[in-house]
Order: sequence, then structure tokens, then C-alpha cells
Amino acid sequence: MVGSTPERMWIAAAIAVLLALGAWFYFPVWHGDAAIYLPYVRALWERGRWMEFNPGERSSGATSPLWLLWLVPWWGLGGATGFKLAGAVLVIGAVVGAYLQAVRLGASSTEALLVAAVVAYCVVPAGFLGYETPLVALVGIAWVALFARLREGREQSGWAGVLAALSPVVRPELGIMVAAAVGAALLGRRWRLAGSMLVGMLLPIAYYVLMHVLTGNFSASGYCRSFALRETAEFTVAGLRFHRQLLLELLRSGLVIVGSAAAVGVWHWRTEKSFWVFGLGVALGFGLFFTVVAPLNTMRYAAPVAFLFGYAAILGFRKAGCRVRWLQAGIPVLALLIFLNLAARAWDERRRGWTFDRVTERECAELLNGLAQPGESVLAYEVQIRYWLRPELSLLSLDGVTDGRIAPYLASGDIVGFLRRYRPQYWVANEAVWRRPFLRRSLLAEVLQQREPVVCREGICFERLWQRAEPSPRGFYGCLAVYRLRYGEPP
Repeated sequence: MVGSTPERMWIAAAIAVLLALGAWFYFPVWHGDAAIYLPYVRALWERGRWMEFNPGERSSGATSPLWLLWLVPWWGLGGATGFKLAGAVLVIGAVVGAYLQAVRLGASSTEALLVAAVVAYCVVPAGFLGYETPLVALVGIAWVALFARLREGREQSGWAGVLAALSPVVRPELGIMVAAAVGAALLGRRWRLAGSMLVGMLLPIAYYVLMHVLTGNFSASGYCRSFALRETAEFTVAGLRFHRQLLLELLRSGLVIVGSAAAVGVWHWRTEKSFWVFGLGVALGFGLFFTVVAPLNTMRYAAPVAFLFGYAAILGFRKAGCRVRWLQAGIPVLALLIFLNLAARAWDERRRGWTFDRVTERECAELLNGLAQPGESVLAYEVQIRYWLRPELSLLSLDGVTDGRIAPYLASGDIVGFLRRYRPQYWVANEAVWRRPFLRRSLLAEVLQQREPVVCREGICFERLWQRAEPSPRGFYGCLAVYRLRYGEPP
């Protein structure tokens, strides 16, 4: 049923080679959100400063503290190249690990490929770009493996405590998995197991409380990202928010079928009380999180549950009477299609011009380095520009992802109040002011539309110092203009 060991190893090796080729395709391609980690990594490696975005200023803006620790030694080995290698290594580890763990749990080689494909869909290409997604997926795999061992009667209290301690510092929402695991342990009267996880939770609780004391935010990136996902959701049903593009992606990719089979599988776990409570808790917890707190707009956010639902889908297909043997002949074709799809996406993103210098806004940063005086502040939406700015300049985040300072102004859209409170001297303008709802109605959107070199609104004068002649790469909110701000008395 599960296939011979040599067969499994050959398939695992083929997956690894395929992913290594994908990583090579993606090496020249960068994304803005992933590049936000760069200043944090450099500060920790070069100055030993934890969570420092602006020099001398603590920040809670790195979504994954544990991912930061993983990146640092790789950065020391190869700088930006090491940064990309760090992601590629864990992508391969997550997808190959998903395949091997599924086989260990009783899946056939073909069924395990389905599980690996679901995980790969969530972590590729995000991990190749530097996102923490593969580490998140590995945590999800580890939780399922832990409950599988509990089902076999093995003592897992120690490992459960370690997972409970580390999960929320991989990403805060992984606390949902910890809560589901604790609930399953309590309902199963596994007191030692539950106690171990509750003790483990003291570490992330202490960490986030400390960050709140030091920075004023438990997680600036977590709060401001979730606001962005809520405000950009296209429609709401019974209080649940959805992104239309993601729903279409689920339909096109066939993941709706996998999800339906997973629901059947989770339901049939009810004969195994602990596994069922854990699976149901994770499904309900993340279901609410992805529709109420932070509406899902890309599959990389679903990485925590990818393995669980792929594994549950196997049981669902079995219970529905499906047979997957006919897929055996199609495995090479499926692998080729995955590779070609990845290569096509990489080629498309290469053509977009998402290079390291463009994504980190080097041109605009060097302009500001020649204009700004020591101690002055730069307002920017694409905050990875910090990488090139002189250390004596500070960066103020327009969406709060690194410092959370705009958080009290997000709901009201009071950008004038925000500007007067923090008084940045320069603004790196981009089309985010026309895309984000809370910015579309602000004076920043109005100023960027004006052709005059100097525009004064609400007692604030914006002097345009530079304007880009050519458009930014498609899909990237690149620097369109640089303004100097001067503040007078409010009208």
C-alpha cells in the first residue's frame, strides 16, 4: 500500500530536484513583503540588535521571530544570496517532509504526492522569495505527526511542550493550533500533555508581552496586515469577509475538491477523539481567522493547515470510495506540469523586473541619502527601502507594518492627524495611495494626482523633488515620486 522504501526515496529525491530547479528560477526575483526582513537580519548579524528596523529603535514588525533567527546565519554566509538559499532549503524540506510523513502515516506513494502537492501549492514560490511560509508548513506537519504518535500510544509531552513554545513565534496565528491541541488533550484527559503545552505557551506569551512593553505593540505587522486584509476584502457574507480572487483560485486549482474531501476526512476522525478534536479545532479556528480577523487573499497564509487538510483529504477520498491508482501513470505528467507552471510564473515575474535593487527602492533611497539631513524622517509604504537609507535617517511606515504608529489612524483614515503627529520630512509616494481604501480618501492620494510641483493642503505643503518617468513594474507599488513636506499652522 505504501510502496517500497527505494520507491519512496526515489520519489522524494525527484521532488527535491524539481524544487531545486524552481529555486534556481526564482533566485533573481524578489518581493517587497519578504524583503522587509532584510534590515532586521542585517541589524542582528552586524550589530547584534534584536528586532531593530530603524537603527536604535526596537520594532515588533517582523511577523516571524523564529524565521529571523533562521535567516541570520545564512545572511552571514552569503548576504542576499544566503537569504534566498535559506528559503529554498526549507521549501524543499517542507514539501519532501510532507511526502515522507504522509507515507509514514499510511498513505500510498500516489496519495502522499497529493499531500505534498497541497503543501507545495502553499509554500511555492513564497519560500523561494524569502517568506517564512515553509517554516510555517513544517510546524503544521509537526503537529499532525505528534497527534499521530499519540494515536500509537507514544508519550509526546516533551515534544508537545516544545511545539507549543515555538509555534506562536513562527507566526502568531499558530497559537490556534496550540489551543486546538490543548483542547484535545484536556477532552482526552491527557493532563500531563495539556500541562506541558500550557507551560510551553509561557515562552511566546512572555515574548509578545515584552515586545509590547518595548515597542507599544504585541505585533505591529500582525495587526496592520490583518487590517489590510479586512479592508481590501471584496465582499462579506454573514460577517465573514472574502477575497474574490482567492475563491477563483481555489476553484481553478482544484483545491475546492481537496477541501471537500478533507471535510469528509475530518468528520470520520470522530472515532479517534483526540485527533478529531484537534482537526476540528484547527479547521474552525483557522476558518474564523481567515474570514473574520485576516481574510485569506493568498494561499501562502494557509500553509499551517496544508498538510493537515491534504492528509484528511486522503481519508475523505477513501471513505467516498475513490481510488487513486489511475493517477500512477500520470505522476510524471503531473510533475512536469508543476515544473512548467513554476517555470512560467518565475519567467513572468522575471519579466516584470522585480529585481533586488528595484524592490528595495535603491534609486529613491540614494536620492534621499543625498537630500536628507541627519535625524530626518522618511514616510514610505514600501518599507524595505530602509535597506539602503543612511543609518541616521529614520523610516516611518505608511501602513504601520514595521512600527504600528499609524494603527490608531487606520479606521478613521485621518492621515492629516498622523502626519502632524509624526511630522516626516520626506514622502516616498507610490500608487498604494490609490489602492488602499484608507488612503484613497486621504490628502496623499490627492497630492499625488496634482501636476503642480508644490501642493498645499490642510496646512501641509508637499514639494515634489523627483518623479519617475517610466511606470513601475506590474504588481509592485514602486516609488513614483519623492516629496519634501513642510508644516504650517492647521487651517
